[in-house]
Amino acid sequence: MTTVRSEDREGGVRLLTLERPPANAINQQLMRDLEAALDAARDDAAVRALVLTGAGAFFSGGLDLHSEGDAGGIAQEAATGFALYRDSHLKLLAFPKPTVAMMRGHAIAGGAVLVLACDYRLGMQGEYRIGLNEVAIGAAFPRTAFEIVRLRLTHQQASELLLGAAIYPASEAVRLGVVDELLPPGAIEETVMRRAARLGAYPREAYAHAKAALLAEAVGRIENEAEADMMRMAAVWMSPESLAAREAQRRKLRDK
Repeated sequence: MTTVRSEDREGGVRLLTLERPPANAINQQLMRDLEAALDAARDDAAVRALVLTGAGAFFSGGLDLHSEGDAGGIAQEAATGFALYRDSHLKLLAFPKPTVAMMRGHAIAGGAVLVLACDYRLGMQGEYRIGLNEVAIGAAFPRTAFEIVRLRLTHQQASELLLGAAIYPASEAVRLGVVDELLPPGAIEETVMRRAARLGAYPREAYAHAKAALLAEAVGRIENEAEADMMRMAAVWMSPESLAAREAQRRKLRDK
């Protein structure tokens, strides 16, 4: 069963919904499913634009700290886990058609990175949380995630989110650069679909060319990441202090 549900809407818009309850946490299966859904949307001429969202109360809670193959597990399987993270996120970032994030729930750590990987980002007004708390739980940023954050945010915003590693109310999402606008619950889906269709109506070759030029430097740095750099990141994941921080986070989540 796929963890990324696909649905076609009017105007050539394809809606991809992360659907891995309860938090749409990112594991290797979800990344594979996301890659497959992106490939299908890229190759389908009827798809003019893509909307990415999450089911339930979460856009995504980030990397699954409980699932084998994630967090420390990914670090131990760097040859596959980190490469899969790079490939799936790069495919979303560089997708040649317009991409719009519809953030209607918690977007934490890697979940916020998925939001930022989209060209245009709209959030819902509401009582949920956002943030990039990787440093607080001993998680080294993959090169791909770092380049996405650096591309989308100002240095000040990135420093506050990355180094402060705090979790914020969604009302701070525009100030922090995570989304472009916050919309009322009753208006967000119609607005997102309408704006995605508008972007999709542009000549596709012109959009793809302009987007590739804007992303070229960041994409080049991601693609040129050396294996030694990836292994250094894995070592940070597996340091005793980092492992202890993530174990404390797992206990905190279990106790909720």
